[in-house]
Parts: sequence; structure tokens; C-alpha cells
Amino acid sequence: MIKVIDCTLREGVQARQCSFTAQQSALLAQEIGALGVDMIECGHPFISAQEVERVRSVVAVSPVPVLAHARARSEDIDAVARSGAQWVGLFASINAISLTTKFKGMTREDILTMFGDAIRYARGLGLQVRATVEDAGRTSVSDLVSMVAAARDAGADRICFADSVGILLPDETFDVLSLLRQEFYDVEFEYHVHNDRGLALANTLAAIQAGVKWQSISCNGIGERAGITDTFQLLTLLHTRFQQERFNLKNMMALSELVEAYSRIPLSPMQPVVGKNAFVHVARLHQLAMQEDSAAYSVFDPRADQRSGVAGTLPADAPAGAVPGAVREIGNRAEISSPRTGQAFCYAG
Repeated sequence: MIKVIDCTLREGVQARQCSFTAQQSALLAQEIGALGVDMIECGHPFISAQEVERVRSVVAVSPVPVLAHARARSEDIDAVARSGAQWVGLFASINAISLTTKFKGMTREDILTMFGDAIRYARGLGLQVRATVEDAGRTSVSDLVSMVAAARDAGADRICFADSVGILLPDETFDVLSLLRQEFYDVEFEYHVHNDRGLALANTLAAIQAGVKWQSISCNGIGERAGITDTFQLLTLLHTRFQQERFNLKNMMALSELVEAYSRIPLSPMQPVVGKNAFVHVARLHQLAMQEDSAAYSVFDPRADQRSGVAGTLPADAPAGAVPGAVREIGNRAEISSPRTGQAFCYAG
């Protein structure tokens, strides 16, 4: 079974204008968990006391395990333990550019030792460990093998291949992950990829085809630079093409609106699945065909995420420069007036 970890609450806040409060994070965690994801990733607790509290607020309400980020340093790992997260996501990199920019003065052997020691330290605190090979797409196969072996031997529960700059093509992703899975048949792998070249979803599908069990995603695809694989796009594909019917897709549109409003990152109208143009048909011939059969020009049922699927032209746009959606918070409730649909969504924490 393909499993997914939603990183909206960690990767998402690395987007330029995004910052979630503890209350917003808790509310989002509940709604993201309700989609049927297998794990939620939230924050880097060592950053501040406020970040520790934000992670704690998510742990308190999340219906699934929570993972928090940490460098391969004891003080970072201690902060994760204080946050109450069940998992720690440790990361390190070993390629040439990392040695010259991030780990100055350290050798490959130093990093391998540091990585293994950090994993053992975290395990000693009772944390489960995901060990991430950062910038794996620009790392030689021999160094990848060394990093994965070090993580496995130190007791990592899962090992993540992170294409941190989205450099690989899908066939390259398939080849390297297939090789690693064959070499380390006893390791549970995760895949994380950035969308710098617009290939995040295609590469994620290549990882699935290579047999990688865990996939890293975020709502609306928000994240550092061009973001990562979009939660709504991948879950819809898993539902429609991989017969994974365990996901609750009916509230995707509402959750997308909430993430858009809280993150202050406007969504493209052409965004697949949740964009306001995704199921709108303007050409008259298309409209007539859709009135006969909604499959005429739609690859999946728009009602899956509470769209009407009625053919028509676009509604009037929201005023230029407006914050996407009008958000009103009252206690543990959030109400959104959607510029995309005109509907009001209400969430209760």
C-alpha cells in the first residue's frame, strides 16, 4: 500500500510568505488528517519556543503520528522530544556542494559518523526516526549507498530520498530508486521532491513505480521555492488510478481554500483538481458535450471534491490584490468566504 506524509505544516512554512500560528496549525492538522493521510510533518522545534508550542498543538489534535524536523545534532533532537512528536526527521547531505557550503571542514566520513550518532541518540530518547539524504538527486550512487547503509545500521525506521532541487527526470528517479530498493531490500523508503522543473508529480509517480512506499506531499503543493508534490493531485491520482479508495476526497476544495487563506499564497486558477478553472468549460461544444455526459471533457468526477461539474463560464474574479478568501476566526472555529466558489466553509476545531 502506498503511504503519504503531508508536509504542509513544515515544508509549507518554508514558502516565502507563509507562517501558520499554533491555532491555525492545529486546525489544519485535523483537516489534513481527515483526508486519510498516514502521517503529518510539522515544524522544526529547535527554531524557537513558539515553534515547540506549535508542534505541541498539532500533536494534541492530530489523528495520525506527527514528525518534526531536526538537524543531526543533539540539541535539535532534544527539542523534538520536548514537542511531543512521535517521530523525528533527521537530515544530512554528503555531496560535494554540501561539503563546501554547509559542512565546511568536515569529511564524508565525519558526516556519516555524525548521521549515525544522531540516529542512535534519537532512538535512545524513544523517538522513531526518518533519516533523510538531502540533495540526493545530486549525490553519487556510491555516496547514496554509504548514507543509506549508515542510517540503516544506526537503526533508522525509514529512509528518505530527497531530491531537494528537483533535478532528476522521472526515468532517472525510477532508476536510482529501483537500484536502492534492490540494494537495500530491508529498508522502508520515502520520496520527497521539489517542483523546480515542474516534474514533482511525475517524479513521485516514478518513485511509486519503483516501489517506494512513502510519498511526501503538501496541500496546494506549497513549499520552498516552487513547492513540492501537491496533496490533492496525488490523492486524486491514487484514488482514480491506483484503486486506493481510503482517502476522503470530499473536503479537498474546502481544505485547499483554508490553506490558501492561512498561507496567503494565491492558487493558480489552472491548478489541477482544486483550481477554480479545473472543471469549468467555456467552449460551447465542450459545454454541450458535458451536458450529455460529464466524462466528455473531464478525466474524473468533479463531485469527488464537492464541485457541481455544471458547464459554464468563470465567475467574476475577486478584487485584484485581495487576500484569497475572507477568513474569520472565532474561538476554535474558522469561517471562509471562497472567491473561487462563492461558498462559505466553516471549520470547528
